[in-house]
Amino acid sequence: MAKNNKVSFEVRVDETLYRKLLGVAEREKCNLNNHMLKLIRTNVEYSERIHGKIDINKYPIPEATDGEDR
Repeated sequence: MAKNNKVSFEVRVDETLYRKLLGVAEREKCNLNNHMLKLIRTNVEYSERIHGKIDINKYPIPEATDGEDR
């Protein structure tokens, strides 16, 4: 079970994009994780404004396998 209802997952990006994301996060005076959370929240809020609320019960969180976060 995830601590504090938080899950983690891996995102693969190329090195150039990663460095640019670091630069943007630094400009906004936050760490990369917080910057990514802000981007994700903004995207979800936009999607819900355009297409309506997302029923989270339709999307169960997969069980983690050995050595893998969820």
